[in-house]
Order: sequence, then C-alpha cells, then structure tokens
Amino acid sequence: MVLSFLTVIETIRHHNRHHNRQQWSSPMSQHSSHSWIGRSIGDQERYRLEQWLGGGGMGDVFLATDTRLGKPVALKLLKDTLAIDQDIDLKQRFERECAICAALKSVHIVQVSDYGVTTEGFPFYVMEYLQGQTLGQLLTNQPQLSIAQTCNIITQVCEGLELAHSGVVIWNRETNSSERIKVVHRDLKPDNILLVPTVLGELAKIIDFGIAKIHSLQTEYTTHTTVFLGTCHYAAPEQFNIYAEVDERTDIYSLGIILYEMLAGTDPFGLDFKNNRVTNNAWLAAHAEKTPRPLRSQPHCSHIPPALEAVVSRCLEKSPADRLASVTALKAALLAAQNSSASVDTSANSVPANLVPANPVPATTSVHSPSPLPPLPHSPLSRKLPWLVGSAAAILVASVYAVPLIRPGGQNSVSNNPNLSSITPSAIPASAESTSADPFALTETLSGSAPVRSVVLNPDGKTLISAGEERDSLQQRYPIKVWDIANQRVSQTLDGHTDVIQSLSLSNDGQLLASGGRDAQIHLWNLATGELSKTLSGHTAPVWSVALSADQQTLVSGSEDRTIRIWNLKTNQSRVLSEHIDTVYSVALSPDGRTIASASADKTIRLWDAETGELLRTLGEPGGHRDVVSAVAFSPDGQMLVSAGWDGFVKLWNASTGQLLQTFEGHTDRVVTVAFIDPQMIASAGFDRTVKIWSTAGGQPTQTISAHSDQVLALASVAKRPLNGAGQEQTLASSSSDTTIKIWR
Repeated sequence: MVLSFLTVIETIRHHNRHHNRQQWSSPMSQHSSHSWIGRSIGDQERYRLEQWLGGGGMGDVFLATDTRLGKPVALKLLKDTLAIDQDIDLKQRFERECAICAALKSVHIVQVSDYGVTTEGFPFYVMEYLQGQTLGQLLTNQPQLSIAQTCNIITQVCEGLELAHSGVVIWNRETNSSERIKVVHRDLKPDNILLVPTVLGELAKIIDFGIAKIHSLQTEYTTHTTVFLGTCHYAAPEQFNIYAEVDERTDIYSLGIILYEMLAGTDPFGLDFKNNRVTNNAWLAAHAEKTPRPLRSQPHCSHIPPALEAVVSRCLEKSPADRLASVTALKAALLAAQNSSASVDTSANSVPANLVPANPVPATTSVHSPSPLPPLPHSPLSRKLPWLVGSAAAILVASVYAVPLIRPGGQNSVSNNPNLSSITPSAIPASAESTSADPFALTETLSGSAPVRSVVLNPDGKTLISAGEERDSLQQRYPIKVWDIANQRVSQTLDGHTDVIQSLSLSNDGQLLASGGRDAQIHLWNLATGELSKTLSGHTAPVWSVALSADQQTLVSGSEDRTIRIWNLKTNQSRVLSEHIDTVYSVALSPDGRTIASASADKTIRLWDAETGELLRTLGEPGGHRDVVSAVAFSPDGQMLVSAGWDGFVKLWNASTGQLLQTFEGHTDRVVTVAFIDPQMIASAGFDRTVKIWSTAGGQPTQTISAHSDQVLALASVAKRPLNGAGQEQTLASSSSDTTIKIWR
C-alpha cells in the first residue's frame, strides 16, 4: 500500500522530533577530544585506540591496533549517551548487530572479527580496516558512471545482500537453540558502499549494518521500533510508516535510487539535490507520490538500453509488491540488460537461468592471480592512493595482515627444517650463489592498451601469448595475442571470449592453447591454424584458472563457483570437485599429470588425485597462508609445490608429503603470481611492482627486479638448452596493469 502524503509528512516530523530530542553525541564530545586515544580495551586490553575516524549511526569508529596480531583494525564503540542512559533496547540491538554481522561472511560485506564491552560498560566491535573510497565520494568527483561500472558495482552489492537476505544462522541464548535470521540493511546509500581498488576494478563492500532490521524465520512478525532508521534520500516509502513491514524489497528500492543516480548523475524526482538543499519532507513527498522521471530522458542518458531503464524503474515502484522480488532477480536482470539492448523480463520473480554474475573477484591461472584486496600499509601502491577511509560510513573494512619475520635458525629456517630430507639432493642447490651469478636483465618490452592478466611462453622462447582486458576494435571481443618476441609485434590474434580473459595454459609442444575467462567459458585453440577447436561449458561462474596436462588429454579448471573441474578432452565430459568453500583462484597439474593442486579464497591449498578425484590432503594453518591463497605451481620435477598469498608470503611445500619446507618473506604487498624457473629457482611478483627471484634453499631473494610501474599480474618462464649445449638459457616474462609485458633473460 502506498502511503498518503500526509501520513509520510507526519512520520518524518515524528522522526525529526525524536532525533532532535535525543541529541546523540560521541565519546569525543563527552570527554576531551583525545580521551579515548591511547587507551587499550577488550580482553587483556587487546585493542589500542590510535585515532578517531568518525561518528555515525549507533557509535563512533576508531583506528585501532590489534596488539595480539600486530595489525590495524577498525573498532566501533557505542555512543556515550546511549550507554550512560542505560538504554537497554539500543544496547541489546547493538549486541545483536555484532552477532549478526559476525555471521555475515561475504567478500562483499565488512567482516566483524570480535566484540566486547569496555570497563565502563560501552559495547564495541572490531572490523576489517580498508583503504578505499565510498561510492558517494566517487560520485562527487564523477557524477555519471558508465553502464559497465554501474552494473559491476551494484551486482557486487547484490552478492553481499543475497547472503544477508537469505538469512544466517546464529545461536539464540534465550531459547538455547539455533535461529535463522534474515537481515535487511535499511540504510543502503552511496556512502555505505565502499570501493576498494584492485587490478580487476572496484571491489564493492557493504558497510554499516548497524541499523539492520532483523527478521527471524521462526516468527511471523517482529516488533517494530518507533525510531525511523535510514536516510530519507534513499529510503523506501514503507520505511516511513512505523507500522509497515520492511523486507528485502526495501533494500531493492534504495538500490534503485542509487542505480539511477550512478547512471544519470541526478535524482529520479527532479529535486537536483547536488545543487539544492532538499529537506527531509521533500524527499518523503517524492518517495511517496512523485513518479520518477524516465532515466533515458535525462541529459547524456539516451545511450542507456531500454532494458536497463526498465530494471531501474521496476526497483523504484512505490509498492514493494511491484518491485523485483529479490536481489538475485535484480542481479540477473542487470546482467541481461547490460549485455543486450533488447527488452528484458523484469517481472518480480524473473531470474534467467543462463545468467551468471560477473563479479570482480580476482582471477588466477597456473602461474598468476590478481588480488582484489587493498595493499598492505607503506607499499608503493598504498602511497599513491589519494584517500583513506575515515568516515563512520566507510571505515568498516580492509583486512591488513602483519607479516611475521622468519628468524634465522627458527622453525622456518632451512637449516632446522627436517622436511628437506625427503627432497632429493638435486632439487636443492648447495647455495644461492648459483642463481644470482647471472641475474636477469630486460631484453624486450611488448606494449598493449589494457592490463595483461595472463601470459605463457612457447617452449622455444621465441613466441609469447597474452590475454587480459584489451578489447577488439568493435569493443565486442577480448582477443588473445600471439607475439613474435624478437620483432615485438603481434603475429596472430584469437577471438572468442566475450568477457575478460583470466587464464591461459599452453601445451608442451606449443600447439594447443587453453583459455578461461569471466564469461565462464573455456576455449581450446589450435595455434597452428588459429582455429577454435572446442569450447567447454559447465562452470556457473567466471573461470579463474586453467591447466593442460602434458599429454593434452586432460584439462583442469578452477572457478568462482567454488569448484574444480577435471575435463576429459576426448569426451568433453568433466568430473566436479567441490571441497573448497570459496572461490578457486588457481589450479596446477603435476608434470606427470597425476596430482592436482588448487588454491582458494578459503585460505587453503588442496592436493587431489587427478585420476580418481580423491582429496589427498589439505595444506592450511598451522604453517599455511593466513589469507587467500592466490597462486600455486609445481616444480619441473614435480617434487615441490610453491604457493603465493595475500599475506605477502611465498611458501615452498613437499608435493608428496605436504610438509612445509620454506617460507619466503620479502614482498611488501600482496603476492599474486609465482612460477618455477627451474627446480632450483622460483619467481614471484605482485602488488609491490617487483619480481623477486628465490633459491629454493635460501630465505632471501637472490634478485629483486623493479619490473613495472604498476602491479605485476602474471609470470611465465621457459628454459632451453642453447646450441653450444652449455647450461640452460632461461627466459622470464612478466605482465602488468601498466599494459606492458617484459621479457627478462
């Protein structure tokens, strides 16, 4: 039911009177301006408050140090007046907020790691701390966004809301039983969407579920608060009726307003809020009674497909029953509208079965994986970021992990590591000098027009194949380029993918190429003819990694759908491995084709029997990566496995036993790609823009190459014996967000 204008106005007047009477204030206003700074709170005084970042909603937010882990976190503290007044209802809501937020485990929702109460009785909770900018800040500097960027951001927001709206399970202490809780945000707005810069574009995270309305699936009705919760500019009409039920369709209305403003640069009601002061009463009247202006009638919006306009209009229906029924339906409708200018079915329950969300989650191949998370502090990348999240609406993010030192003679020291005894002597050089005597030098630079996400080298070292974000001249396909390295020119292009290509794998004879992309497709190419020989379809989300077997009979792929597929290239049938609980970023096949290694956002490496699909072992904590594992690669002899992670570490494992052999520490940012150059040498690279060369026996890099002007996304290597038969000639290729590929010999 649509509220009448008078009902809406009376509701907002009630809200304004209540808000003005309560006069919430922050801890800073109750004490001296720095009274909390320097204090330690929590269990065993775990969190030291370093800086006040802002206030809003139900509390104030501080930059704090987790003294146990040695990393920065964001800490939200309940407002003083609420605690002093002993407002039991609001305190209980805060505690409930903590439990719910902690249960919301999504890459697109801020992660809550801890909560407690100060000695004075003030509740607090601890969150990720991220560097980034809000969507509101982006729209201030760039009022209109492209269709692709708009849909990219909002589909990610839908991904996060899907989890919240479907419900999370928490323990109810009163009933002594588990309870499924549905969470409606109720305050979605550009300032509550954080954009973290990554090599794949913005990673969107929803922040501040502090006013989330929670609805138990065990009860039909909930108790409604008499306090208006939300922001009038983006609130749905039903939010101003304190007796109306609020559900996930309320969030969809707010997303409709945000979508409209991202595409048009102005609001749907002609209020021109960027140039005029708009009162709450005016917003409420518009939400209740004004018909949104057609999106395509706005300046510079005639290019917007009618299908996309229809999606936005459906979100903005006054009655919840007339809107899209779920964020799943919204996500699917956005993707369909973005990919076609034809009409799209926007009925409330329409979810095209063949649509797959294209989220900017980091890609990986057998030799690389870009990371979507922000850089560690003090890295070259972090120095160029012009913003640091500092408002109460935008500080709820950014897992930054401390990198522990590897002490000489400690548990990670080669000299003290008994697991090295299981590796044959030929696999470990006597010293690092043998690899550093002939350092790599730049020999060629290949230039493109967009970030290069994957590269492979032909075994002869004369040809390189690359792919990534570059489009063809018609802006419809993403070509694969075959380069003549000596002449630094493209000799052949392969067109087939309709979205960004994330991964390449080349057969040992250099004749068969596999490619995987965000279009969820795997293509196999005959390089002799340049023809597409077959397409493998089966993954339900973007493919992040592909790996061909040496005999060209098997292909392994990893996907955002959390599965690994083992493909029989004769029958085109696949076996699905589904033990990972998050995106599979990287897969690798051992040289003999008998073992598969996979790396995942669930922070584990898993080893599989390639023939049976049996899970052999899982490599994780203790000793494993503390964050997402971004890349894995087998040594040429198959005896060792190397992994890279967002924790900044490169780790060397015994491939047969799964024992940790060595942890390499030296990168100052996320490591997203690794490759064996030979059984004695490893190359790694990432967001610190360097390529590091390691000896498998040493703890320090034998060479650090300042390789690129931006993040290094992929590495590839090949070794061949020169004509004189002396030693081996090693070639290393690196590709980057700076659009270049560099050849090192």
